[in-house]
Amino acid sequence: MPKTDALSTKHTGSILLAVVAAGLLFVGCPGEDINPPVVEVVEPAPGDTVSGTVTIKAHATDDRGVSVVEFYADSTKLGSDSTSDQNYYSLSWNAAGLAPGSAHGLYCVARDRAHNHTMSATVPVVINVSAGTHHGGPIVHAETWRREDNPHVVDRGLAVEAVLTLEPGVRVFVADNAAIVTGSRNPSGLVCRGKADTVISFSALSSPGRPGLWKGIELDANCLPESTVFEHCVVEYAGGNGNALLYSSGAAPAVRSSSFRSSTTAGVAAVGGGFSAFEGNVMSGCAGFALSVDAGSAGSIGYNNRFDGNGLRGIELTAGTVTATDTWQNLGVPYCVTGTAIVADSSNPLLSVAAGCSLLFADSCRLRVGVGRPGGLQCDGSYGRITFTGLSSAPVPGAWRGIEFWENTDQVRSVLRYCVIENAGAAASSAISCYSAAITIAGCRISNSASGGIQCTNTGFALFESDTVTGCNGFPLRIAAPYVATLGTGNLFAGNAKDLIDVAAGSVTRNAQWRNQGVPYAVNGMVEVGSAYEPTLTVGPGTVLQFAPGSGLAVGRSQSATLRAVGVPDSITFTGTDTVPGSWRGVELHTLAQNASELDHCRLLYGGGGNTGILLVDSCVPTVTNCEIAYSSNYCCYLINTDLDPDMLLDYNWLHDWADGYEAIYDEGKRF
Repeated sequence: MPKTDALSTKHTGSILLAVVAAGLLFVGCPGEDINPPVVEVVEPAPGDTVSGTVTIKAHATDDRGVSVVEFYADSTKLGSDSTSDQNYYSLSWNAAGLAPGSAHGLYCVARDRAHNHTMSATVPVVINVSAGTHHGGPIVHAETWRREDNPHVVDRGLAVEAVLTLEPGVRVFVADNAAIVTGSRNPSGLVCRGKADTVISFSALSSPGRPGLWKGIELDANCLPESTVFEHCVVEYAGGNGNALLYSSGAAPAVRSSSFRSSTTAGVAAVGGGFSAFEGNVMSGCAGFALSVDAGSAGSIGYNNRFDGNGLRGIELTAGTVTATDTWQNLGVPYCVTGTAIVADSSNPLLSVAAGCSLLFADSCRLRVGVGRPGGLQCDGSYGRITFTGLSSAPVPGAWRGIEFWENTDQVRSVLRYCVIENAGAAASSAISCYSAAITIAGCRISNSASGGIQCTNTGFALFESDTVTGCNGFPLRIAAPYVATLGTGNLFAGNAKDLIDVAAGSVTRNAQWRNQGVPYAVNGMVEVGSAYEPTLTVGPGTVLQFAPGSGLAVGRSQSATLRAVGVPDSITFTGTDTVPGSWRGVELHTLAQNASELDHCRLLYGGGGNTGILLVDSCVPTVTNCEIAYSSNYCCYLINTDLDPDMLLDYNWLHDWADGYEAIYDEGKRF
């Protein structure tokens, strides 16, 4: 055979072999896998009662093989099995932590290698009602509840009168309307130290769970603080009968890294000492406040807690007394004050309110400092304003009473700096009331009081500057004459029902300066100036003093004193509340008034109510220049035993509109 024929034959044979191999390969490869597996739960049977460790068995098949079967209980994946035993797959389910009598649904999902999958029908099962370890009645000896004995069921009220310890992972289910009460009679404790991955849980026995099914955990005053601990715990579905999930009355528990959820009232509540620690906790789904404590316990609240997602936003402060120096920290939500808070004790406690805090007060509630015993309040909002207002969603004037500083207030340490005090004034109270307590108020805004802004009784201020009082349904400030000089500069009194500073009668016995505050001083009664200290009363330029009927300014009547009223560049005005002649007495410079007294660029108007003119000069020689003295009900000036020259008065001042039948000046029987 020729060489070319041999090559041709060999080539032809190769082609035939390739065709045969391709045909065989085509015949041996199946098409795309689109058929899902078939699976069913065969054990336990529908309606079975189970407990402890339960074997779940499934039967699964697929035309090309099952790759894995996943097992679920109530939508929670329990695990999977990829090892077939004649198409049967199984998993052990630990049901020991589930509530006796509770119903659960078991199902499986089978998957093949092509990622097709099928979910089985759900098989309902019930946890045996007698499963676990059951408790009730008193515990009078130390006891430990172990995880291996789960679930722990409280069938009726549990009274813990010894130290009860719960291991990590213990699950407690409490019957309807039952409670766990610790420390009501004997020294006791409830030690619940779980772990981040092995929490201790307290839940309702009834299923499905809902708020208020059981009462909650109560810790009373006989609890041992070192043995009353909740760490990495979950408490849920309590709050029945108006209780909180966790309630402490004088127990001072340590509560850390725990969750409190689904209460009909508050999440956690404490009175009488608060907490030895409270940090890293989460309160959610509570119909009331996340946390409720009395005012004396608020300082025991730590950091890194979460208070959102509840019916009422904020931390409730019920009525109480701060008896030890403490701080109300800025915890990111407001303090909602639902009862009167007092700061007072023989130890002279100082309550500090941190910058940025908001305190919302319910109707008729107030903050009282130094009542009966010493106490101080320090609110420095320099790095974040501190707000005091009403609790309602849309506060209005009179939503709460206000802040009161009483006679035992620590005046040196009591400070309101860069604070907002608004919507107070209920029960005719002022937004701020000071009773014999000279505190510091600086950079504050007092607004929208249903009554007055600030009321001072027998006191002034240690410092009062750069404050705004506005929107008040009364005087922005009430203060007595001896204390007017404690008003500093930079204040604004505007937009009130009565834009006047109400000044009560009294004696100025030390050097004092009455500054122009932008609104008149409304003087009610006689202001006397004089004492053994020989005080000088200085009235600042631009100041306006309005005197009520029968009121006046008397200098040096019984003791030495000096009046300096120089209205440069702005005139000083002494006038009456009513703009009619004789509506007030006048300015009286008596026998002991020093000759250094001076009235310059002043206006003395509508006086003469004492029948001694608007300006009385008795046995002293003041300087009176560039003044307008007018609209008297008798004389403009009344001079007795003085070397003050009437002609000089006429030449260097403007006297006009005195009453008919009188002259401008009376000088011991002479008329000018």
